[in-house]
Amino acid sequence: MCYVIYVVLLTFFDKCLQSSIYAKYNKCSLSIPYILISFYLKMLVSIIIPVYRSKKYVEKCVRSVLDQTYKDLEIIIVDDCGKDGSIDIIKRVLIEYPEMVTKVRFIYHEFNKGCAAARRHGMKEATGKYILQVDSDDYVATTMVEKMVSKARECDADMVVSNYYYTFSTRRVLAEVIRPKDNLDFASKVLQGYIHAGAWNKMMRRSILNDHDIYPVPGINMGDDMTILMQALFYMEKISYVDDALYYYNCSGEDRLSRSIYPMINDIKLINLFSNFFEKNNIENKDVCSSFGLFKIGRLSRNLLYNDLDDVSRFRKVYSVSKPSQVFAHKRLPLHYKLAAYFYLKNFMMGVKMLRRLISFKNSRNVQ
Repeated sequence: MCYVIYVVLLTFFDKCLQSSIYAKYNKCSLSIPYILISFYLKMLVSIIIPVYRSKKYVEKCVRSVLDQTYKDLEIIIVDDCGKDGSIDIIKRVLIEYPEMVTKVRFIYHEFNKGCAAARRHGMKEATGKYILQVDSDDYVATTMVEKMVSKARECDADMVVSNYYYTFSTRRVLAEVIRPKDNLDFASKVLQGYIHAGAWNKMMRRSILNDHDIYPVPGINMGDDMTILMQALFYMEKISYVDDALYYYNCSGEDRLSRSIYPMINDIKLINLFSNFFEKNNIENKDVCSSFGLFKIGRLSRNLLYNDLDDVSRFRKVYSVSKPSQVFAHKRLPLHYKLAAYFYLKNFMMGVKMLRRLISFKNSRNVQ
C-alpha cells in the first residue's frame, strides 16, 4: 500500500512540474518518478562471511552466494587467518564470476581472532541497508536474498526470517521457524531453544544494529550471533517471515562438531552480557526473565557434564536460579542435563559425578 501511494504522489508531482516552467529546462529523458522509484527499489544487502579453516565446504558456500538472483549485493569475506587455503579457493571461484568481482571485499586478520571478532569486523565495514550472515561451512538457496528483500519491501520489515534445513552427509531435515506473538515472546523462545539463535537465517536492518552498537563481543565465539539477535529484538518494530527454507545449516562439519563443547568462560561472558543488557534496559517481563533462568540452567548442566567441575564451582553465583526445582520446567533439556543441574543446585555433587561416569561409560561403549 505504501509503495502504491508513493508512486501516485510521485507521478502527480512529476505532472505538475512538467506543466510548469520546469518543463522548459528539463532535458532529461527519464521522468522524475522513474528516477526516484528506481532509487526506492535499490536496496543494497551486505552479506558477511567469516572464514576460518573451512576449505572442505567454502566453495559451495561462496558459489551459492555469488549465484544469487538478487544482484544488489555487497559481499564481505573476513579471513580469520585459518591458513588452510580457504581464501585461495574463494579467489579461484571468483575468477568464474567477473561480473561479481567489484561486489566482493576481503578483510584480512593478521592472526586468528575468533568468529565473533571476524563477524564484528565484517559488520562494521558493511554499508548495506540490510545485513545477512552466512557461515563458511554452510550454503544458501540462490533465491534467498531476492525473497527476503521482497518481503522486507512488502512489510518495511526490520528483520526477515526464513525456514532452513539441517544438512547431514546423506540427508537433510526441514526446520520451520515458530512465529512468536511479539518480540518479547521471540526473545523467550530463543532463550529456551524453540527458535534457533543463529543470525544466518535472519536478514536484519543495519541501522538498528549500528544505532544501538549491537555487534558480537570478541571472546564470545559460541553464541556470538545470539548476542546480536537477543539485543536487536528489543529495538525492532516489524519482523516478517518467508515460508521457504532458504538456508542450509551444515551439521556434518568436523569443525562444527568439535565446537559443540567449548570453554566455560564463553558461557560466563554470554550470561553476564544478557544480565547487564536486561538490567540496563529495565527488561522485567516475566516470561523473558523466566526463560533467561532456563537458559542459564541449560548452560550450567552442559558444563557440569562435560567441563571441569572445579571451574563450574567458581561460577556458582552466575548460574544461580531462584529455585532448584525450576530445572524441570525446561522442556527442551534432556533428563540427564536436568538431573545434573538439580544435583548441583542442591549441593549433591556425588550425583553429578555419577552422571559424568555414566556418560563416560556410555561413550566408551559407543567407541567400541
